[in-house]
Amino acid sequence: RTAHDITPEWHVRMQAAFQEHTDSAISKTTNFPREATEEDVRQIYELAFSLGCKGVTVYRDGSRDGQVLSTGATAQAGATEVSPEAGAMKVQLADAREEAHNLRIEVEQLRDQLLDRDETAGAGRQKRQRPAALRGYTVKMVSPLGDLYVTINEDLNGRPFEVFCTLGKAGGPANADAEAVGRLISLALRSGISILQVKDQLRGISCDRAVGLGPNKVLSVPDAIGQAIERYVQEKEGVQEDLLLAVSATPTQGATQLEVSNSSLSYGGETFDMGTCPDCGAGHLVYEEGCKKCHICGYSECG
Repeated sequence: RTAHDITPEWHVRMQAAFQEHTDSAISKTTNFPREATEEDVRQIYELAFSLGCKGVTVYRDGSRDGQVLSTGATAQAGATEVSPEAGAMKVQLADAREEAHNLRIEVEQLRDQLLDRDETAGAGRQKRQRPAALRGYTVKMVSPLGDLYVTINEDLNGRPFEVFCTLGKAGGPANADAEAVGRLISLALRSGISILQVKDQLRGISCDRAVGLGPNKVLSVPDAIGQAIERYVQEKEGVQEDLLLAVSATPTQGATQLEVSNSSLSYGGETFDMGTCPDCGAGHLVYEEGCKKCHICGYSECG
């Protein structure tokens, strides 16, 4: 039981019991309920005087706003005395809570719909399984790092399925990069991405040196792979392969004839192979300052 459960009379009688054996005054608060009257307080003062108490303190529940201790009944009683503004705010708060609850339900429904949509889209993007045998198309391309072999395999329906890229010697860094590009292209094709989109991403990537002239110019290894895919698509669509660009000058008296193509140079009737470096076998030779040079290993025809 608490102090509020004891009647004011017994609060005073307990104080008087201690006061009988104490010379100084006893400090004791007599707790009154909220509905106590002035007459109730007067009776307690008179009772304390008659019992020999040297002082008495009374406190009526709810008589102060900032009450330290209170019972649940006190809080309920105070809650009943609310202003119209507070009542209107309570109604608005209830409406806001209901609206927030409805919004949470809508958010959960939208989340479930998005999850279902992602699962459906994921099932559509599921990687196709590789058959035991595939038919392939291999293109040899000249790249800044040497001869590049691009193989495009098709599934049983004639759709591009995977791409293999081989460049230089096995285990070399150039071959590793080319193999990585081929694996990523294969993953994209098996996941439903169009080979034309792959080609558009590869075409035009350039590096610090390019090979070839005109439409046969190759800017980099990725660009060479893109050109190989482009040739494959043209052949699938029945488009004949474009002729190599040839720049010729009509010889005059006392003049020599110069013909330039993608991988060879003819000067005065003597033809020089510009395709493979005789030292490293992987670099592509270029004709600079009157000499054939390899930017891979540093070979120079002029020594």
